[in-house]
This record gives sequence, structure tokens and C-alpha cells, in this order.
Amino acid sequence: MRFIAGVVVGLLLVLGAGAFIVYGGRMAIAATTPPDMVDRFAPVARDKAIARHAPALSIPADPARAARGMEHYGSNCLPCHGAPGVKAMEMAEGMNPKPPDLDGAHTQGFSDGQLFWIVKNGIRASGMPAFGVNHQDPELQDIVAFVRHLPSLTPAEKQELAEALPQEHHHDGAGHEEAGGHEEAEGHSHAPAAAKPPHEHAPGTPPHHH
Repeated sequence: MRFIAGVVVGLLLVLGAGAFIVYGGRMAIAATTPPDMVDRFAPVARDKAIARHAPALSIPADPARAARGMEHYGSNCLPCHGAPGVKAMEMAEGMNPKPPDLDGAHTQGFSDGQLFWIVKNGIRASGMPAFGVNHQDPELQDIVAFVRHLPSLTPAEKQELAEALPQEHHHDGAGHEEAGGHEEAEGHSHAPAAAKPPHEHAPGTPPHHH
């Protein structure tokens, strides 16, 4: 009986402490919050959930599919994630959690089905949106194919991605703006890229907006 009473008291104390933190406005929610216990356990919970829900899917390597995926990647993924040799936009520096390098070992270690699930459904409270709300499955598979291709980008592909980024004002350490284009692959400057014609979608895919 004492054991049960102790368990009940313990649960009440935990619930009370949680309510004190939440309703007292003491939970750290700023993007500038230093790493804490949430940062230690959330990635484990995330990866386990992805593994549980992801479909069994294999996407064969296909240059044409990867080329189509590059168009979507440049519009939707590049500003936050960047690419090998192409720095992400300035806004990504203030995101928490930090958008991962998609050519890194952790991301490339996901199965095709897991990458597809992530792109389609997004990750809540991380800044990663769900592209399944405005993209069809064949387009999402194209994006996954390009993510797989990221570690072997050619210089021409790096240049094309760098030119796809919008022009932005950079800030120095004192907060002063410096006008200029975004850094690009190979360290060369370039003029603003001309508008590209709309990319082609997989057969049977209805048009959509990015």
C-alpha cells in the first residue's frame, strides 16, 4: 500500500512540476536556446518514428529522375539545407534545430522509403515542412533521387544550384548589412540568373505552385 501511495505521490509531483514549467511560461522555446535534454532525446524519438512509419520503397538511380528532383530541391530545400559547395541562406543560421547537411552520413544512412516519408510528411517543430501537401508522390521520389545524388554533384550542378538561390543582404558581426549575391560554388561571383522556364513534371501529375 505504501508503495502504491509513493508512486501516486511521485506522479503528482512530476505532473505538478510539468504544470509549473508549462503554465508558468518557464519552458525554453527560443531558437537561441542552448542544447538541452530535448536535443538529446528528440532525435532518437524522431528516427524511431521514421523507421516505424516509412514505407518499404526503393528508388532506382536514374539521371533523369535526379535532374527533375534538382529543380524541386533548388526551390524548396536549398535555402535551408544548402548543398555540397553551396552555402545555405543566412536565415538557416538562426534555425534550431540546425538543418542537416543532406550529403552527410546520417541522412544518407536513411533508406529510400524513410527519406521519402520525411520529405512527404515533414518533421514537426523542426522547420522541416511536409511537401506532400503540394507535391505528388512521383515528384517526391525525384527529390529523394537528387538527395541521393548530392554527394557526387558535378561542378556544373553546384554552379546551377548556387545561381538558384535568391540574392540576399549579408550581415557582419556588428549587424551591418553588406549588399551582394549569395556565395556560390567554386568561389566565383556571378550575375543574377535569368528566369528559368517551368520544369516538367512526371506524366499525369497535375500542376502546382512552389
